[in-house]
Amino acid sequence: MLQDLRIVGDRVGQDEREKEMNNRLRATVLFLLLATAGCISIPIAANVATEPGRHVTAEASQFSIFWLDPLPPETASELVDDLLEQCGGVGLTGVTVSIQTAWAVVGQQEKMVASGYCVEPGP
Repeated sequence: MLQDLRIVGDRVGQDEREKEMNNRLRATVLFLLLATAGCISIPIAANVATEPGRHVTAEASQFSIFWLDPLPPETASELVDDLLEQCGGVGLTGVTVSIQTAWAVVGQQEKMVASGYCVEPGP
């Protein structure tokens, strides 16, 4: 009977140690994820223009507390409209749009950048 109690006691102690190790592992993984996710830049599209004209750029950025208010999807079309306005409505080529994201514990900073080249009028 005493031997049976020791075996049960050893199993309980072993289960507690396993739970403690799992909790430490989870905490370490979470810490590493937060530490490495501090600043990441993710390009969305890339395009190379042949014989480009004047280079134009437009950007928008926003900090979203607790990830509740990210940049809306229509921001990209607004930036392209701004590029067209910078070109005087003549035309636009080689447009690229990228999003840069930096995460913090309480939210994220998003920056959307659009760039392109004005089409030069022909002779």
